[in-house]
Amino acid sequence: MLELSDVENMVRLFTSGLETNTVSNSNWSMFEIPMFGTQVFFFDNYAVLSGTRDNSWRIVDISPKDVLEEKRMELFWELMRSGYVHYLRTELPRTFKAMVSQQGWDKKIINKRLELYGNDAKYNYYREIDRWALRESTGYVLSTYPGFFDCLPY
Repeated sequence: MLELSDVENMVRLFTSGLETNTVSNSNWSMFEIPMFGTQVFFFDNYAVLSGTRDNSWRIVDISPKDVLEEKRMELFWELMRSGYVHYLRTELPRTFKAMVSQQGWDKKIINKRLELYGNDAKYNYYREIDRWALRESTGYVLSTYPGFFDCLPY
């Protein structure tokens, strides 16, 4: 069962050094990452947020029943769609290099892209590039195209 501290630690892991805002009440807590236009909501006791939310933000909802690893991945994909990996590559190159070369995020990113592409013909070229990258070393891919891991389609 997830607790607020688990969500706080997850957000802190991704946002170290970045501005974040936190808003809480008795039923929910919201962590806002303005640079990447992302809000993470944790609902205690399965509360529901009344009113409408701002559609201009990427939103990740988390409840105590959720699996932390699944929500961590969901948050990463939303951050990535907002430029997070590009930020890491340009502002924190050692962190980026460790992430893609040693922690296996290179394959996770490529496989996520392939999953999102499905069999849509409009992604034929991108699918081939990602399949090529799976056969090559990460170092070679980055030397050929430094921004290869920067983007994730919507």
